Amino acid sequence: MYKKIVSVLFCCWFLSANAESLTIQDLANKLDILEKKIERLEKQLSSAKNNEDWKDPILWLQIKKDMTTSEIAKLMGSPAKIEEAIFVTWYYHRTSKLHSFIWFDEGKVLGWKAPAK
Repeated sequence: MYKKIVSVLFCCWFLSANAESLTIQDLANKLDILEKKIERLEKQLSSAKNNEDWKDPILWLQIKKDMTTSEIAKLMGSPAKIEEAIFVTWYYHRTSKLHSFIWFDEGKVLGWKAPAK
C-alpha cells in the first residue's frame, strides 16, 4: 500500500512538474514573439521618425567630408530620392533639387547643401 501511495504521489509530482515546464516554455515562446514584434515596431517608428529628421539644421552641421553613406543614413535617415550620375546625390527634399542634398563620390561625402531656412 505504501508503495502505491508513493507511486501515485510521484506520478502527480512528475506530471505537475511537466505541466509547469510546458507553461514556462509556452511563456518563453510568447515572450520571444512579443520581443520580435516590439523590435519590428521600433524599426517602423524609427523609420517614420527619420523621414522628417533631415529638416533639423543641427544634423546638417554634423555632416563631414568623407563620411560614408551608411554613416549619413544613420544620421539623416533615408533620402527621398537617390540620383546616380557622375556623383551619387541623395535628395532629402521631395520636390526641390536646389537644397537638402548630399553628394557622394565612391561612397563618401563630397559635399552637401542644407535645407533653406
